[in-house]
Amino acid sequence: MPKIVSLIVATLLLTLSPYAHSNTNAAEAAALAWLEAIDRGQYEQAWESSSPLLQRPLSPHMLERTIGAARRDFGPVESRQRVRVSRERSMPGAPDGDYMVFTFQTRFANKARGIETITPHLEGDAWRVSGYYVQ
Repeated sequence: MPKIVSLIVATLLLTLSPYAHSNTNAAEAAALAWLEAIDRGQYEQAWESSSPLLQRPLSPHMLERTIGAARRDFGPVESRQRVRVSRERSMPGAPDGDYMVFTFQTRFANKARGIETITPHLEGDAWRVSGYYVQ
């Protein structure tokens, strides 16, 4: 009997794996597109593609001021590499849902080892950025 259960679990994991991988790819693509808009100074475009969870407390101008202040001394982005990803069902101060948390090691012109954390949230069938933190 345990062999049957193991086989069922293995089959289920293999079946769900492509779905999980495609979800991660879609979430990461949304995160990277948002980050690229920020990198180019296109804060309104980033805001428009953001989750309502980020839009409600921040206007496009407030998003620009907040991120601009956080990244002011770092300079332009030179490279960005994903170092971690996790899937979460809840986030502090946000409703339960489907979240991905990506951590990137980012090299800025004036900061060689920056860390960016960005959190897309699944809304309907689209991933939209709901949080961003840089250090």
